[in-house]
Amino acid sequence: MRTHAPCRYRSVALALGALAVAAIAPLRLAAQGNERLGRTTDVIPSAPAEPSHLEPARGILRTLVGTWRFEIWFAGNYGGASDASGTRVVKALFDDLRLEWTEQLDHSTIAGQGVLGFDPGSDRFFSSAVYSAGAAPEFMTGTLDAAEPLVTFSSILTAPAAGPGQQLVQSSIMNMLDQNHFAWTARDHAWRAMFTRQE
Repeated sequence: MRTHAPCRYRSVALALGALAVAAIAPLRLAAQGNERLGRTTDVIPSAPAEPSHLEPARGILRTLVGTWRFEIWFAGNYGGASDASGTRVVKALFDDLRLEWTEQLDHSTIAGQGVLGFDPGSDRFFSSAVYSAGAAPEFMTGTLDAAEPLVTFSSILTAPAAGPGQQLVQSSIMNMLDQNHFAWTARDHAWRAMFTRQE
């Protein structure tokens, strides 16, 4: 029996060692973050996603298609006749999310044209305009407040400010009043324009 005792002790020692490893292994794995495997996953409610403005934007753009008569008033002229007037023609460009427009001032050779649309990827409006009397084009991006409905546009500068006092971001608001009227006004009240549908 004595000859078999060391073998037994060795077997017992191996068995105890195996049990010790089996008991310690889950603790080490738990310390490494593996404890999640042994229990149900906690569901963390995610913040509600911001609703897409695609359909309201599509409705605004669809409303803008047509011929519009516009009048513009500059700062200081609150009750008098408009300072300028003209006609803007808006047509679909490629699809119902992009429009092109042309504009002609009354009694003047000044004309303008541009693009207005909505980018579903960024959930923002975009606008570009160029005028025969201006040197540089104008680029803007806008956010929609569907409750009004109105779009607040901010200018995208393509050149550095001319001086330290120059405002870097000029903004304006396009407000859809009804199917036949919309207003476009500068946030700093430098000008305001009223558009009335002709067709």
